[in-house]
This record gives sequence, C-alpha cells and structure tokens, in this order.
Amino acid sequence: MISLEHIWSVNDKQLSFLERLGLGLLKRLVITWECITKNNIMNYASALTYSSMLAAVPVLAIVFAIARGFGFDSVIEIKLKSSLEGNPDLADTILYFVESYLQHTKGGVFIGIGLIFLLYTLLSLTSNIEQAFNTIWFVKRSRSIYRQIIDYIGIFLLLPFVVVITSGLSIFLQTFRTLLPDTQLLSKTMSFVLHVSPFIFVVLVFMLLFTLMPNTRVKWRHTILPSILTGMVFMAVEWLYVHYQIKLSAYNAIYGSFAAIPLFMLWLQISWCICLFGAQFCYANQSLHTYAFERISDELSRRYRDTLILLLMSRICKHFASGLKPFTAHRLAVDTHLPDSLVGILLGELTRVQLLVEVHNKPSDEPHYLPAIDIHRITVGMVTHRIDSHGIENPSLVWQVGTPEWDTLRRLRNQGEDALLIDL
Repeated sequence: MISLEHIWSVNDKQLSFLERLGLGLLKRLVITWECITKNNIMNYASALTYSSMLAAVPVLAIVFAIARGFGFDSVIEIKLKSSLEGNPDLADTILYFVESYLQHTKGGVFIGIGLIFLLYTLLSLTSNIEQAFNTIWFVKRSRSIYRQIIDYIGIFLLLPFVVVITSGLSIFLQTFRTLLPDTQLLSKTMSFVLHVSPFIFVVLVFMLLFTLMPNTRVKWRHTILPSILTGMVFMAVEWLYVHYQIKLSAYNAIYGSFAAIPLFMLWLQISWCICLFGAQFCYANQSLHTYAFERISDELSRRYRDTLILLLMSRICKHFASGLKPFTAHRLAVDTHLPDSLVGILLGELTRVQLLVEVHNKPSDEPHYLPAIDIHRITVGMVTHRIDSHGIENPSLVWQVGTPEWDTLRRLRNQGEDALLIDL
C-alpha cells in the first residue's frame, strides 16, 4: 500500500496500464485537494458570488442592448425565462431592472456615474475571476489595466452574439425537426443534438475560461477532461436548482420572488466552487510531472533558491550573448525542467531587483526577459548582493545604529567571517 507522501517517487514505468491510470488519477486528486486547501479557493468563490450579483444587471443590460439592435432581444428574453421557469417572478424582476437600466441609458443618465459604475462592475468581476485563476496557477502578476479593458470588454461585447447564435441554432433545429416529422432518423438525430448541444456549449465555455483567464500559458489539451467533468456537474446542479425552484414556489408562495434570492445566491456560490474546482483540476492535469518539486517550492532553503536564481540568470545571459531569441518564462521552465510557477516567481524577483527587464512585442504577448545590465558586468556576487539588499533597510528601527556593535555585525555579515557572537 503506497502512502500519499510516496506517490511522487513511484516509477510509473514499472506499473501496468491500469496501475498507471489509477496512479495518475490519484496524483491529480491529491494535487487538486492540496491546492484548494492551500489557496483558500472557497474564499474566492464567495468573492465571485458577490461580484456576480453586483454585475448581473449591467451585464444583462449590455446583452439586451446589443441583441435589441439586431432584433434578437426576444430570443434572449425567452432563454432567460426558461432558465428561471421555476420562479417567473424573479425573471420578471430581473427584466424590469434591465429595462429600467436601458431607459436610463436613453435618458442620458448612463453617461457619467452610470458609465463609471458599469466599468467598475465589469472590471471588478473579471479581475476577481482572473485573480482567482492566477492564484490557482501560482501566477503573481495580473494583466495590465489596458489589457483588462480591451480583453474583457471585448468578451462582454461578443457574449450576446454567442447567445443569439446558439439560441438561433436551437430554434432552427427545432423547426427543422417539426418540418420533417415522418423522417424518423433525422427526427431522432435532431432530438439528440438538441439535448446534447447545451452540454457541448457549457463544456466549450469552460474550456475557453480555463485556457484564457489565467495570466499564463495553459495548454488546451489539459482542459478537455476537466471541462467535461465540470460541465457535467454544473449541468446537474443547474437541473437541481431549476426543479428545486418549482418546489420552492409551490410551498412558499407567501414570500414570492424574495425567497428565490438566497437560493439564487447559493446556486451562484456552488457554481463558482465547481468552476474553480475544474480550474484547479486543469492545473493538476498540466502540472502532474512537475508538482513533486513544486509542492515543496515554498520550503526551499535560501541557498537552494539562490542557486536556482543564478541558474536562470546564467541561461538568460548565455542566450543573450549568442544572439538568440529572448526567453519567455515558459520556454525557460522547459529549458531548465523547472515548474512554470516557480520560474515565474523567480523571474519576478530578478525583475524587481533590476537584473532583468520584461519586453513585450505586443501588449497581449507573453513577456520576454532580457538582462538589464551589460552581461560582462553581471557576476555571481552582484546577483546575490542585489537579492540580499533588496527591500527596506531603515536604520531608525534599531536604536543601536552607529554603535560599534552594529558596525561590527554589518562587517561580519558582509565578509562572512567565522566569529562567535558571544565574543563581539
């Protein structure tokens, strides 16, 4: 029987196919659980629930406004009511808020405070999502404000077109099935496609979310299985939510739509937990072969960490001296066989101490790293000295500044002399 601490040292080449499959699944589950516990993912789910509630009306207003311009607002309204068929009062309330928001837009109230509130809610929601995904992937740097505005507003502008296209496709398939009732094969095929298409759409949405939201490179092939599993659980929870709404409205008619609000918030909370669990499973899928080192990266000794920094600086300087294309964090991780997240953290430290500089060919491109100083001047001592001296050294915090003891300690620290502290 293999303990969880020893699964990382097992040589899977000596195992059978089923044993390798079971070991791989066990490793993924352990990675997912350890990272969820370590990163406090449930707290991010609560923050995303609040941001989603705050941004719900503005986002729906944008969707309805763009769809109304193309004459498809009735399609989205029908889709919204069908999603909330168990509580039509809540759907009518949401539509009333959206219509009121659009009326204020036409009246000019939208300009000024309304525009600021809209941008704030959109950027707050998307930045919270990105922060949660970056935490899952151990990415310390978020996208710039410029990239957030361009990327995220573009997503919200494309959202209504996606909804309209999928709704229109569903209506087309239903119409095609009714026009050919006698063709049994086509009718059954269309029925199958109609039942499966929502699940396929949800899986594709999760794949895009898991691939694009983290500010790092995520390989799409590692998102397929997590997206399918996440989509299955999400659809099951949505089915339970819709049917539980029907029971709630039947047994709790006194409170009306008010009783549905806590249930809606609970559904949002559970949905975000499912989404973040799927994202964490994507990370486990991609980091399966490097996590054994990555799980102890926070416990690395200072000497070992400094050696890794010197290794990265050496590779970058040699690459630059050869006139080759600058390293990205991912290419450097592949070249040194180190985890992407650890390489990203160390490169961030070297950038902060001004030994490296980030270069962007385009705002949306992954940064490349170049030496910030003439490579013929960069020495091992310079690197270690900059790392040691980075940060605040405030002499006023120590009252012994200027005393012989203080000066002696600084000299011994810099020279590394072997002197007993009791003899100072």
